[in-house]
Amino acid sequence: MKESIIQKIHSAPHESGVYIFYGSRKSNTSSIQHPTSNILYVGKAADLKNRLRSYVKITDIKTEMLHENATKLAYIVLRSEIEALIEESRLIKELKPKYNVLWQDDKSYSYVYFTNEIFPKIFIGHENLPNRYSLTANHSKRIGPFTDGAALRLVLKMLRHYFPYCTCFRPHLRDCLNAQMGRCLGFCCKGVIANNSNLPQKNNANQYLKNIKSIKMVLRGQSKKLLKTLSDRKEKIALENIFSHREYIRDAVSEFESRHRTSNIPHLTSDIQRVECYDLSNLSGKEAVGVMTVLKNGESDKSQWRTFKIKSAPTRDDPRMMREIISRRLNHPEWPYPDLMIIDGGITQFRAARNALARHPISHLSRPTLISFAKPQKLVYGLKSNDEPTPITELAAELQKLIEKAIYYTHGFAIRYHRKVRGKELFR
Repeated sequence: MKESIIQKIHSAPHESGVYIFYGSRKSNTSSIQHPTSNILYVGKAADLKNRLRSYVKITDIKTEMLHENATKLAYIVLRSEIEALIEESRLIKELKPKYNVLWQDDKSYSYVYFTNEIFPKIFIGHENLPNRYSLTANHSKRIGPFTDGAALRLVLKMLRHYFPYCTCFRPHLRDCLNAQMGRCLGFCCKGVIANNSNLPQKNNANQYLKNIKSIKMVLRGQSKKLLKTLSDRKEKIALENIFSHREYIRDAVSEFESRHRTSNIPHLTSDIQRVECYDLSNLSGKEAVGVMTVLKNGESDKSQWRTFKIKSAPTRDDPRMMREIISRRLNHPEWPYPDLMIIDGGITQFRAARNALARHPISHLSRPTLISFAKPQKLVYGLKSNDEPTPITELAAELQKLIEKAIYYTHGFAIRYHRKVRGKELFR
């Protein structure tokens, strides 16, 4: 790598932003807006200096190619990782950098989809959508690609507080959970509306469409243009908050996580896309195994289920074994991080899993919510401070169903896998 690029990396600030690698062909200008610049790669970072340092040593084919072909580096300091995410997406779409296109993976890049309906629904998906997304409406618009799905979900969660929108796939008669929480205007997903038999008041309809327009402008990186169009002072403050400094982002994440551990518990179910559940099985500490199951949007995805043979010394120490399988799972960053991790076990297993999660260097935007379910007592840990349990009967019905479904699949899988391992050992 050229010495000038290495010096640029060493002088980078510990701030959020986007960075751009240039090749030698065409213009040598350092302006990223120059239409003839040979842009090789665009990326984002919560900490520019730390991220760019990873390019100094060759660790994969991408860094090897940048070492060989990059002649210039530029970066833009932004207010937060959220702003960096959106700016990165805008630049990739506008400039089509050579290596971003080359390494684009349909399974890892995310898009925000807007359905083609009177009141468009919003959801996150990949390039190739599962068939179930096509059951309710055609998709007329999408914005992206976004390289960080966890950060993108956080952006939409924050936007939803100020610009409520709908995510219901099918119409229904009663208010959905999001409508009850003020995160949806309520009329847009009711059966009578979907059948055009009783349209809402004009003001409500206009507000919903205005919200959708505002969200699209934010995701396209048009926040300055949007600010000029907003007349409501609260909306202007909201937009500034979303893109404010990282201190606000940390506070927002802390607030979001604290809600998971208090009484606004239903928030857990409204935006969960991926759930991972873990259980152990052993016979007096022998042939000990662990398993991980995955639910995506409430449905099991067996292609992503995983098994673990416990490598610790034979023991009846369930917390120690749980800490091991959580640590081993977290050593696979190529597996998408879940929104929610559920431990089949009591307080000791929960604390062991929490310890493993705390030791792993996961971005605060990607860090999952962790809970555990003690089946005999029907208690959930991780939702209140001081490790106080919550009776599962006190949770919203939707959350109860999600936890019990995940536990059911995982417990059965653990038993079947343990029998298989035990059988092999028996016939050796």
